[in-house]
Amino acid sequence: MQYRGIVIEDTFCECTDIYTARLILTAATEGIAMAEASYLCGFGIITASPIQGCIEGFVSPILTPDGRAGVALQLNAPTAVGFETFKHALLDRLFIFPHLPTCSLFDGAASAPVEWVVDLAARVSRWGDGFEANDRVGDREVVRMPIMTGDQYIERRVHVVAGTDGVLEVFGKDEASCMQGAMEAAAWVVRDAPGVAVFNYPVGGISGAKVGGNRYKGEGVTINEPFCPTLRKSVPTKIPQGANCVIEFPLVATSLEAMKVGLGVAIKAFVRTAGIVAITAPSFGGAWGGRKLALRDVVPADKG
Repeated sequence: MQYRGIVIEDTFCECTDIYTARLILTAATEGIAMAEASYLCGFGIITASPIQGCIEGFVSPILTPDGRAGVALQLNAPTAVGFETFKHALLDRLFIFPHLPTCSLFDGAASAPVEWVVDLAARVSRWGDGFEANDRVGDREVVRMPIMTGDQYIERRVHVVAGTDGVLEVFGKDEASCMQGAMEAAAWVVRDAPGVAVFNYPVGGISGAKVGGNRYKGEGVTINEPFCPTLRKSVPTKIPQGANCVIEFPLVATSLEAMKVGLGVAIKAFVRTAGIVAITAPSFGGAWGGRKLALRDVVPADKG
């Protein structure tokens, strides 16, 4: 099938069920909030670290609990790891929060049904070494933590909701077209989609991988050789004619319906980018994700 003259493969996007802790980080300025949220989400690729992180976007001061500039972010992991493993990784990651100058942290659970609650204060309050105190910000129970830039507020409990992740493979005529699509087009429009975020990679997309390895059996992921342009003469390739670069574009969402929206707006952004040749989704025979979304069902109805 085609959308705006760009080939969209008639295939499925494999989506993985995930635990999602949605958080609101506030700071003295919008710039500080985004910089520190990026830091908090760092090393956030689940195949290489205990937890994955991504940024949804800015939150207006009129919508944040303390009336300051904010950023919505997600910390998540596949449900296959088990909730206790996820909770441990979440608490380890958020234990560094008092390092972040001028910042406060609040629960930002989406409207999706809350299934789990994590007692954040029981762990993070130990940073205060006895100088921390219970307090309230509006109707929220928080821990007030004295840090070097003043008092910091951390909500006592974090709600965890069920979410999902998904991914596109985008083929471009060259590196510039792929990177422009990922950095300047899709990443920003996806962040305007409620409950959806692009994985927190510096350019919005990544060089993807496959599950396991052919030669190195002990690795969780290795290169996805059918999508590597310099190997197209050595292995069966999935790269279409006219394409010399591939970018993988991963998303997370607070529901499967939100994922459909996110994939749709990402596709619409990519096909408007000069040099994009085709779009597909990687398939791992169900080894990566237990849910399937047909690309034909997420392509925007607007063909104009």
